[in-house]
Amino acid sequence: MTDGEQQDALVKRAEDEREDIFRRYALGLDPTNVVDSWENPTYEIYHITDKYGFMHDSRLPTTRDASEVHRTKIEVERFKKWVKMLDHWPPPDKVHKRVYKGIPDRMRWPVWLKLLNVKESIKNNEGVYPRMLHLAKKYSTETRQIDADVNRQFRDNLAYRERYSVKQCSLFNVLNAYSIYNSELGYCQGMACVAGVLLLYMQEEEAFWALNTLITDQKFGMHGLFIEGFPKLTRFIDHHDRIMSKIMRKLHKHFTKHNVDALLYAIKWFFVIFVERVPFSLSLRVWDVFLLDGDRVILAMAITILYLHKDELLHLKDMDAIIEYLQVKLHKNFGYNDDDAIQALERVMKKLKDLKLDVPPPAKSNEFPTRILGDFVEADMEKKIGRRRNDYTDTEKQVITDVISSRQEQNAIEVQSTVSYETSECATGDAYSMKTYQSITSLATSPANSSYSLYSNGYVVTTPDSAQDPARSQSIHNLSYFTAQQQQQHQQYALPNGLQHMRHSFSSESDSRIRLDLDQALEALQQQELHVHTKRPSSQNHSQQVYIIQNGHSGQEASDAHVNANANDDDDDALSVENTRL
Repeated sequence: MTDGEQQDALVKRAEDEREDIFRRYALGLDPTNVVDSWENPTYEIYHITDKYGFMHDSRLPTTRDASEVHRTKIEVERFKKWVKMLDHWPPPDKVHKRVYKGIPDRMRWPVWLKLLNVKESIKNNEGVYPRMLHLAKKYSTETRQIDADVNRQFRDNLAYRERYSVKQCSLFNVLNAYSIYNSELGYCQGMACVAGVLLLYMQEEEAFWALNTLITDQKFGMHGLFIEGFPKLTRFIDHHDRIMSKIMRKLHKHFTKHNVDALLYAIKWFFVIFVERVPFSLSLRVWDVFLLDGDRVILAMAITILYLHKDELLHLKDMDAIIEYLQVKLHKNFGYNDDDAIQALERVMKKLKDLKLDVPPPAKSNEFPTRILGDFVEADMEKKIGRRRNDYTDTEKQVITDVISSRQEQNAIEVQSTVSYETSECATGDAYSMKTYQSITSLATSPANSSYSLYSNGYVVTTPDSAQDPARSQSIHNLSYFTAQQQQQHQQYALPNGLQHMRHSFSSESDSRIRLDLDQALEALQQQELHVHTKRPSSQNHSQQVYIIQNGHSGQEASDAHVNANANDDDDDALSVENTRL
């Protein structure tokens, strides 16, 4: 057999295989469609099935708990509000607040269609999807891989549980059609999960155009995540490391010590927007915010996860344990309810914006399609045959070189920062000149503890617990000082009215962050009804007078407790403002 004849035979075999796979999906659940037993998981309807269709390996409860009943009532009320808001779309100023509170599950279909402009895309591209699907049946070179990925996507969900179910067939069709529509991208495995989530709430053609918006619109820019070389992934990982090194230095050093590279835990966070890495209900809430605010949400949510769980991560002493915690344990039990996690995400986004870290460096041209979408481009012979390459492409080689170089530079910087850190103001506990760095430390806090502290800025809030455990009394570093001299100038303002006066005395944009934190401090004081005591100025600083805002102890006891705590206040990113949501 000549080389030409052999090549023709291989092409014919690939075409027959593609035709057979499409035939199976066309038959769907028809009894004549033979399915191997291993392709269908054991099916038991008496297991718990949550409201998203996912099955859990435990029996159905006999009653609904009080928290679930309460959540249902809240969702019903929100549903009514969303129905009214959709009738007057786009709403002028309510959509941001309501999206962050959570889109009711029954409203995700119409709201996601609005946020992704799906109806307009279908109207402007009438007949395109059926044509792409028809071309895919004849020419798609991605069919085998797509079939394999569809067979393992969301198999614990009722919609995808049965082989060749309606949703499995839709997912197969969408991915094959899109591999033709965006021939430059073709197909990448992460796309199956993204399209799978969309299909839980949309019809087939709607999901196709929603996927296209996510990939090609600059607001989301997922083309750069899936294209050969993954340029956006590299850019986001680098910026994620930059944020970590600036505002979560201790955890960053801990990860470096145990060889935990962000590539090991963040790839699926970025590729599929946290699906299958956090509980599905929380990932949907993140998707809601992502569809509203764009790809900057991905970076902020990554930092939020690490911040909320940094205490647990710092106690893990090897790479495998850290990766298992981030990839497996958080998916099973996140440790925070969805509302608290999203509130923390919103605060992180605000803080990153204040520090000008919310947006990574600009994207390069290779992160967006360069070919005209919808123009059919016939695949080359290697792709038609399905032959795997034995070597990396030039693009892949360049990416590998860039990643290695970037990691080497970061390691060198880390070594230098470790040396300088030991003698820095951060290590010696001088918080006053670290405001930009430490302002992030009022991000997201656990409601489980019970101590406040504003000491480094002239205020200390203590509780009985913090006196017993001084190390838990931390600092809010970006409040301004209220000195004895200022107090003399404003005798008419007694604390906490002194705080109130300070809040109104700031007017410039640069002071907005200070005003925000003062508002938070005032709210905490009003809620707790804490008492105020005066601490004498130290011999080194006669101009500074500290006010002890105390609950449960005398002023002297609170002062002594905090002096002991301040000796241990060298944690560069440890802040805990408990029992209140900042």
